[in-house]
Amino acid sequence: MTTPPAFDLTCQPWIPVLDLDGQPRVLSLREVFQEAHRLRWLDAEAPPVTAALHRLLIAVLHHALDGPKTRHEWATLWNDTTLPATDIGEYLDKHSRSFDLFDAEHPFLQCPQLHNIEMGPAAKLVHFRASGSNRTLFDHTRADDQIELSPAEAARWLVTVQAYDPGGTKTPVTTKNSDKSLCNRFGVVLVEGATLKETLLLNTCEYDPPVKKPWSSAFDDRPAWDAEPPPSTPDAREPYGWLDLLTWPARRVLLRPAGDGELIEGAVIAPGTSFKGDLYRAELMASFQQKKGKANDRPQWNAVGLEELQGVWRHARDMLLVEAEENGRPRVLEHVAEQVEWDTLSPHTVFTLRVFGQKLDDSGGGSVRSWLQEQLPAPAALLNAREPWLGEVIGSCVGLADSLGQALATLDKECRLAFQAEPPAKVRRNARRNVGLAQDYWPKLPAEFAELLLHLGRAVADDSPPKPPVLDWRGFVRHQANHAADRLVSQLRERQSRHLFEISAAYEHFQIAVAKHLKTFDGQLARHLP
Repeated sequence: MTTPPAFDLTCQPWIPVLDLDGQPRVLSLREVFQEAHRLRWLDAEAPPVTAALHRLLIAVLHHALDGPKTRHEWATLWNDTTLPATDIGEYLDKHSRSFDLFDAEHPFLQCPQLHNIEMGPAAKLVHFRASGSNRTLFDHTRADDQIELSPAEAARWLVTVQAYDPGGTKTPVTTKNSDKSLCNRFGVVLVEGATLKETLLLNTCEYDPPVKKPWSSAFDDRPAWDAEPPPSTPDAREPYGWLDLLTWPARRVLLRPAGDGELIEGAVIAPGTSFKGDLYRAELMASFQQKKGKANDRPQWNAVGLEELQGVWRHARDMLLVEAEENGRPRVLEHVAEQVEWDTLSPHTVFTLRVFGQKLDDSGGGSVRSWLQEQLPAPAALLNAREPWLGEVIGSCVGLADSLGQALATLDKECRLAFQAEPPAKVRRNARRNVGLAQDYWPKLPAEFAELLLHLGRAVADDSPPKPPVLDWRGFVRHQANHAADRLVSQLRERQSRHLFEISAAYEHFQIAVAKHLKTFDGQLARHLP
């Protein structure tokens, strides 16, 4: 009798990591938790995979511990050298069938009811591989190429598909169109520590749904592997709790192993469960920005995503500070701020926010345009700061960068109009990936802004004067804007000598705009830091 294939994620290696010596390794789910204190971080093949695997590990940790229910339980976990391997091991033993990739009745994050649906290529799982009508954005394979994945690779992309599938046309069960998966809606914010153990705990908030930690619903919360396999038909609902949201079943998937299970040769991906509800109330690993509306309107919050040039640092005020009871700071960072306030974490610590994102093609056809990963320092001193000037100063610093960036965009447009090189409106709408002047300006700013945040953190912690680093930022942004403008004008004068007058006029308008924005910034600074 032939033994059915099996791939137990609790004991088979499939999660790529770096250890503290910088050596890459691939570990099982059980080994990751056993050795988390000796690991630096997860090191998956793409930012969405890394983000999705972190969310999976956080869900496992919460469910295995049934907590931590209180800040004291969390502090005990933090102060221990290792994660509680015995408790986690017993949990994985109990749920081992649900973590088997090929289990006949309960395959991991899959829908066995799809067994009678025609399988497509394994390439469907991997976002940068061609499949169906999707364009080949990152490689040159075609949908009819025979692509096989190892079970380890397939497991990583299975987790990622549930979090980041771009949507578009899927295998029809009752409908062939699907919305983009949940994590496409926001930049996934991860608070990073010195080891993987610290990183997992920093993103593991107090968890006790009956007392609304972090929140509760009318249903019992559970991760996807602890629920009955979903029906093949798509549905829509509100999340049952935080663990349900971390493992949201956005797709109905079934993998087909080849032979003894050493390769995956086919997959079905169909529409799954659509998210209903208030993402601002439910999602803990996202930052939000309040949408402007009328004074009496109920506040509306938009999730912060990543842009290809204008980095996430521009949202530092919303991400780091608490200036009102209702705010846009990620709830995982709120949890870290509370631990600092309770002296479990040192107020002199500088955490790192690592933010993961995926940009989709504007056509709506389910193609991935780019993967993004950014980082931002989060000095502990800023997280609980109540200085009234702090938010205004950070906001003014970002505003100055935005204003000079807009001045550069206007210069570019005026120069193009001068020699009739302005592209049609349709081309401008579709050309979302900025090049030229923007490329010479925006990528230069994140490192300097990170330094500004570090200086402001020290200013809050030890009462040192905050104005000098702010003036350094002013000078740096001005220099970068002028450098980008000078470079453009120099190139145009060499290539478009017939339009010297128009180019000079556009450059003069730019300099006038820069002077105006600097004057506005100086006035704001004088009010908040006299």
